[in-house]
Amino acid sequence: MKNRSINSRINTMVSAAAICATTLAFGINAQAGEHHAITSSTTVTPVNTLTNQENQSLSLAASRVLYHAETAQLALADKKKDDALTQIDQGLKLIKIIKASVPKYKITTSIKAPGESYKSSEQVPQRYVTVLSDAYLEDIIAPVLQSRKSKGGHHKATSNPEEDFSMQGRVIISLDTILAEHMLNQAKSDLKANKLSDADNALTTIKNEGVVFESVSVPQPLAEAADNLYLAKTEMFNGRYHNAYVTLKEASKDLKAYESISGNVRGRDARGLRMKIDTLTAKIDALKDKNETRKIINDAKDDIVSWGHEVRSWFGKQLNR
Repeated sequence: MKNRSINSRINTMVSAAAICATTLAFGINAQAGEHHAITSSTTVTPVNTLTNQENQSLSLAASRVLYHAETAQLALADKKKDDALTQIDQGLKLIKIIKASVPKYKITTSIKAPGESYKSSEQVPQRYVTVLSDAYLEDIIAPVLQSRKSKGGHHKATSNPEEDFSMQGRVIISLDTILAEHMLNQAKSDLKANKLSDADNALTTIKNEGVVFESVSVPQPLAEAADNLYLAKTEMFNGRYHNAYVTLKEASKDLKAYESISGNVRGRDARGLRMKIDTLTAKIDALKDKNETRKIINDAKDDIVSWGHEVRSWFGKQLNR
């Protein structure tokens, strides 16, 4: 997940001018063959890359920046100015480590018009760093979400998050290191001027503006199966038997997809469960009667609940590997 995040951030790291040039080039290329008064192109080339282990260390450093920012705010709440300064200094030390380690990219921009040309190259460091989802996650992310909730931010939690299985591992959390550095320095300056409230506001900005939640479209059939089985159970208990039937068929497709990527033991378990679901839905397919659908689903009520629990237990083990 970390490598996907880093690759997806390349365009974010280019300057505003480079982005504009890329957009212009796209528009021109889309009308190839026509004469143009101005043309442009932009290329982004990695200067250096990191190993998986180095990326993990970089992510851990980003997570600790958030940890120290939150701890500094807790110290401010207790009017412990010196403790807050210590935490901010720790955060700034980590920012220096991150800046010295992040991958860099060479941005080359070329713009041409009759009789005139412009070309510029610059090295741009990676700005966003994925936050490591490790033992610090609760200490780091919970305060971020709470801060945004208080602010009326855009993050919307599910009414029962533990049931939203497919969200697990499908959100990348990244830190804007440039904004974080600026706000940590601002908080430090405010504290030295004895402006505790302003320092607290600067640290809050890191949580509200410096943490980016990014959805990732990655096939997770086991998570989808868990979601669909939970939904099938919900539809059944609400008397929407046809919806429950349709959702069970989707869960079967998800389990089949999971079989192809899982190990022998878990693949065998998934296949066995899928066959049970298929046996149930095949009865409904054969009868095609609304009343019979209700009866068949009701008779299998305990099985449907059990299937959901079974897949949920597999998903938990998958997360903990």
